[in-house]
Amino acid sequence: MHIAYVLKKFPRASETFILNEILALQRHGVDVTVFSLNRPDDGVFHKGLAELQRPVIYLPVRKSDAWLSQLRTHRHLLAAAQTALFAEFADLLAAGRPDLWQVLGYGLDLALLCRQHGIQHLHAHFATVAAYAARAAAAVTGLPFSVTCHAKDIYRDGIVPSHFQSLLRASSFVVTVCEANRAWIETQLAVDTKLDLRVLYNGVDTAAFHPRFRKPPERPTVLAIGRLVEKKGFAVLLDALGHLRDANCRPRCVIIGDGEERAKLEAQVLSLQLDNVEFVGMRNHEEVREAIHSATVMALPCIIGQDGNRDALPTVLLEALAAGLPVVSTAIGGVEEIVDHGRAGLLVRAGDSVALAESLGSLLRDRALQQQLAANGRARAEQQFDLSTNTGRLRNWFATSSERAQVAAEVHA
Repeated sequence: MHIAYVLKKFPRASETFILNEILALQRHGVDVTVFSLNRPDDGVFHKGLAELQRPVIYLPVRKSDAWLSQLRTHRHLLAAAQTALFAEFADLLAAGRPDLWQVLGYGLDLALLCRQHGIQHLHAHFATVAAYAARAAAAVTGLPFSVTCHAKDIYRDGIVPSHFQSLLRASSFVVTVCEANRAWIETQLAVDTKLDLRVLYNGVDTAAFHPRFRKPPERPTVLAIGRLVEKKGFAVLLDALGHLRDANCRPRCVIIGDGEERAKLEAQVLSLQLDNVEFVGMRNHEEVREAIHSATVMALPCIIGQDGNRDALPTVLLEALAAGLPVVSTAIGGVEEIVDHGRAGLLVRAGDSVALAESLGSLLRDRALQQQLAANGRARAEQQFDLSTNTGRLRNWFATSSERAQVAAEVHA
């Protein structure tokens, strides 16, 4: 079975869950070829990329005259799919997409590449331009396609339910990463359309992240990992560290990641006169893993951003649970499904820096509580979030979709 992964940009340091999923599918015997609409630009690469069995294919960038030549060369293919392509054009037009012609171009290029490489199913991550490109390619080739929805593609302001439904209506199935997402999609975005919507938690490599690799630090260390953007709640964490300092508790705090709010957060550190906070920038997956195994507690005080965006199922929390690192977070998106408050971690009210400081302080002082949460978190990671188990389910979904498409093609042959 040969699956095409259609992605807006690959690889991305903040989307290791996609690379992990692909590598796990390979271990399940699935051929995966990544088709990326754009080249990477963040400069941080993970060793796991070397394990890809097939090279990443970047779609070409063409000038208008080159596009004309491409269309003329393959006009027979376009003619055969003219009904489906006109439906694509009409839907993109209705959605008001300024990249209409580019999406159709992506679809044609993908269709040709799918035929060349023997692709049997297209899968896109995020219900954004990658999903539109995959759908356009499916319209030309007749192949089935599916999409995984995450967070920014379902929660952010400006997402129009009718456009969301129209994009996914023809999909073989739609995956989302937590029950909270499912509820949101069913009640806010897809009320008028019955999608084959399935929940599949992102997986974590429970062998790579394991308590046996833990190296407790000499100085109590709070670890925070994520893009430096509003929804991660790092401003709340810094305020909480100020409260802890006032209570004579001064743990080291390491923040891994980069983003648009870095300067603002650094200014906040100066304003609060915190000398125990380190911004270390982006790190590759191996460095992140080492940091997780070397901390005392992980803090991820997620909030809902002003644009409605929020976290759904933060991968770093799954990795912390698997590694036996206690976590403190907030009940945003699927975080509540990860943490199971009081058993595998602690949850506080979103935006409440005082409550966050109290939970961090009690956890830093209570070794028995650390051990209890670590043990329960590890067990929960094994039971709910094991990468091999969860990706095995996805593999079966791909296989069923491909088989049904093959049967349908034979019937109509």
